[in-house]
Amino acid sequence: MAADIRLNTDMSLNEALEQAIRAYPDREAITSHEARITYGQLGEKVALLASALQRLGIRKGDKVALIVPNRPEFVSGLFAVFRIGAVVVPVNPQLQRREMQHVLSDSEAAVVITLDKAAGHNLAHMIAELRPELPDLRHLIVIGEERPSDSLVLEEVLSATPPPDSVSETATPDDLAGLIYTSGTTGLPKGSMHTQRNFITPVVAALKLREAWMPKLNVESMLRMAKAVSRYKSRLLRQAGKQQVFISVSGFHGITGIEVPLQIFLFGDKLVMTETFNPVEILRLIETERVTVLTAPPTFLSVLLRVQDFDKYDLSSLMVCGAGQSPVPPDLAYELRERIGCAVAIGFGTTELGGSVSATSLWDPDEKQAETVGQLRKGAEAKVVDEQRNELAVGEVGELAIRTESVMKGYYKAPEATAAVLDEEGWYYTGDLATIDERGYVRIVGRKKDMIIRGGQNIYPPEVEEYLLSNPKIFEVAVLGVPGPLGAERVWAYVVPAAGAELTAAEVVEYCRGQLAPYKIPEEVRIVSELPRAHGSKVQKFKLREMAMEEEQQRRKKLDTKGA
Repeated sequence: MAADIRLNTDMSLNEALEQAIRAYPDREAITSHEARITYGQLGEKVALLASALQRLGIRKGDKVALIVPNRPEFVSGLFAVFRIGAVVVPVNPQLQRREMQHVLSDSEAAVVITLDKAAGHNLAHMIAELRPELPDLRHLIVIGEERPSDSLVLEEVLSATPPPDSVSETATPDDLAGLIYTSGTTGLPKGSMHTQRNFITPVVAALKLREAWMPKLNVESMLRMAKAVSRYKSRLLRQAGKQQVFISVSGFHGITGIEVPLQIFLFGDKLVMTETFNPVEILRLIETERVTVLTAPPTFLSVLLRVQDFDKYDLSSLMVCGAGQSPVPPDLAYELRERIGCAVAIGFGTTELGGSVSATSLWDPDEKQAETVGQLRKGAEAKVVDEQRNELAVGEVGELAIRTESVMKGYYKAPEATAAVLDEEGWYYTGDLATIDERGYVRIVGRKKDMIIRGGQNIYPPEVEEYLLSNPKIFEVAVLGVPGPLGAERVWAYVVPAAGAELTAAEVVEYCRGQLAPYKIPEEVRIVSELPRAHGSKVQKFKLREMAMEEEQQRRKKLDTKGA
């Protein structure tokens, strides 16, 4: 990273990108199946697309929906929107008609830039069919050959646009920059409003962590580096001060899909892009492209470790495995470090917080690195509160509240939903149950809505899930509470067996006996091939709960019939 790269929260995102382009015009920014793109070329693509959008009448504050899988066009589209002060609305290509209509209508998207086909359906034609229901949509721009008659082709739009003469810098740090829709684990998603300042704040914080990798001539820094070298051998020293090479197994439609590219391109690093998140392909790319940082949800990392001939791949370049988006079992963190030899950074964040607000560091003690989500980044505050939002003592379990400069401005057109989670002092109430120890390490123990009360005892599903995952026959599990007779809650577990494993419900229950308190042992176990997910990585427990409640109702009907 060049010494003249300086980032602060008073910069616009375009200003920050221009700084990286000037510093590294000939350095590779993106590697994909289609092309290798330098920073200079990326800057040209961003400027041209920004100019094209302005020629189409897109102005500051207009909403631009990007429905593009992990392709270079998403990156140029993202920064082009930021450049002209418009508002990006990243949309998951997997959304079906009803969900797509909701996001595009709710966001009041003026432009949609979409791939012609993705995720098994024709995106362009779906959106064309939705146009009568989208009164704000003025332009549909398609990437690819199969397009509706009333749409524009991206290549033609760009070729008809004269080269821009200068930077169209109109955005300020406090302008609205993005509507990031939540994953919809409890219903239709809501648009989380973020300014340019919200988006750059986590990047500035990450820069401070990056600087900590560099050896400095002071006792604390040298002790840290010595500890890191003893753990990770020469990996960190080989990469200190150099361009990092990232590969991310997360769709660009969520907050991670914004935060990770911003950290990469504003630092002058490189992103290796792939549209298909195939574990074998990811391993091959890590080896051939000498990837140094892998970010992925824990379920993917678990699958990655179980790839046949895993050990044949040269992963010696990999310095950090970044895991988040859902709870990371400690055993998985230990296994990643043991088998790959790299650091494991476990982070915590939400869409509403603008991304990650805490993460484990390279030199955290083993237990803290594997079993917590680390300490808060600089500038963020946290507290744990009770049902009345009174702060609890150190070590007590309660709802985690965060205050930070990156927190959303609210949910778009949803003031009541905003007021329910964001107070007047700027505290965002996450809905996560957590503890904070005397050194500031945060441990997530569950979701407030997911906590089960059985016989007056509190049960935190992640604790039960973590134990069940220690069974080699179990690949994935979801534990939840289901209303039973007289209002009592029953503990249900939906279990996905490991590949090739034969598993019964009775075996799952037996595995718990003697290891978990009796009240924590699931009363009902269902063996399933997969867990329902939102369009991302989060398990939709509400769907599992609906399935369980339907079973409970059918059982009661049978009992009533017999009783009659």
